[in-house]
Amino acid sequence: MENYLKKTEQFISELKENPNISDVTFEKGIGIKEEDFTDYSEEFSLVISEEVKKFYSEFDGLKLEWKYNPVKQKSLEGYVNILPFYKMVLGNNDNLWENEIWGKQTPDKDVAFYKNLKIFDYFEKDNVHCVCLEVSGKTITPNLWIFREGYEPVPMKINITEYIEKLIYTKGFWGWQYLFTNINLSLDKHEGLLAGIKESIESWSELFSPEILTKIKKDLDHIIN
Repeated sequence: MENYLKKTEQFISELKENPNISDVTFEKGIGIKEEDFTDYSEEFSLVISEEVKKFYSEFDGLKLEWKYNPVKQKSLEGYVNILPFYKMVLGNNDNLWENEIWGKQTPDKDVAFYKNLKIFDYFEKDNVHCVCLEVSGKTITPNLWIFREGYEPVPMKINITEYIEKLIYTKGFWGWQYLFTNINLSLDKHEGLLAGIKESIESWSELFSPEILTKIKKDLDHIIN
């Protein structure tokens, strides 16, 4: 039993107990029942993997926000926006994520794959920067990809079953998802991304035990080749 909801609620309790964290808000959808998954499968003509079913059976999407006010630093924001199942599949206004994940600007060779990326966690508010589930064949797989507008999608080394665990491990700092990829952040095109992740880790360092902070920095070192 993964107990995604229980782990999330424990994380929220930890946030609320921290004197430097305020304005914690949390909302979630009621978990999806098996008969509803059956209906969705028929409606979308898709097979839903067991891992995805397990995740969405505990909550049908969740949004978690909080403000972190570290000593001698400006206020920072934590943000998780895991979309409800129906929206994840169909996109905004049932547009299948056209003009966000794919569109006229997408190279012909990439269109089919991009159309199979379904936004799972829209973790950035002002830009198209998100984690997607992958549809392969006719199956919604547990595989995760990071999509950032203007860049090639990046596969994650974890899947949906580990997402909540790693979110909690990193306290949801900006860019944490990249620690669980094989991206090469030493490339010039990723200079801004690397700087942002480094700054994020430094800003959130007070939330971690010395042991966890050391592990996170080692995780970052692994993607700076």
